[in-house]
Amino acid sequence: MPGVDLYLMSASPPCRSVLMACKAAEVEINVKNVDLFKGEHKEEAYTKINPMQEVPAIDDNGFCMGESRAIMCYLCDKHGLKPSLYPKEPQERAVVDKMLNFDVGTFNRAIGAFVGPQLFKKEDPDKDKEADMKRALDKFEKALDGNQYATGKTLTIADFCLLTSLILADALKYDLSPWCNIMAWFQRMKDLPYYEECNAPFYELVKSLSEKK
Repeated sequence: MPGVDLYLMSASPPCRSVLMACKAAEVEINVKNVDLFKGEHKEEAYTKINPMQEVPAIDDNGFCMGESRAIMCYLCDKHGLKPSLYPKEPQERAVVDKMLNFDVGTFNRAIGAFVGPQLFKKEDPDKDKEADMKRALDKFEKALDGNQYATGKTLTIADFCLLTSLILADALKYDLSPWCNIMAWFQRMKDLPYYEECNAPFYELVKSLSEKK
């Protein structure tokens, strides 16, 4: 079968980032669902594809790798039809890389630390973690000054990572209205034709967990 095999769990934030990047870049993929709840990521067949036993992962005609951000960079470089998503020009690419690193090191970490225990463990809000998240939101708000997207006027793969991080807070129904630039950017991302398809599974998972209270 032509195309790259993409192994994912549909509700997973990093998997959704890769899926959106593939749709934006028009990368031909074969989606292979991996059920983490059933332990399929620990089975021998999958471990051969990704020894880290995590999702997402790809198999591109025998070339296998994990890590969502690395996957997006690779697929855009090798198979993508939209070079602007991960530019070739060194300075433009550096800005995208900067925002990818901002997401993994600051934005996703801070939002996940505050939101995760509430969504998935039913814990009470932690004020210190909320303060960290607000600082991360402030930084992204400033980065968006004068920009339509995370790195400027053009959509890039960094936007997909930042989006799935922000969706954690949105799923918690956290009030994001004080961050006007983020709210405008969030709406632009929601207007993408593949937004609903790619992100609905996460909201459905959160809803199902809330109903189990």
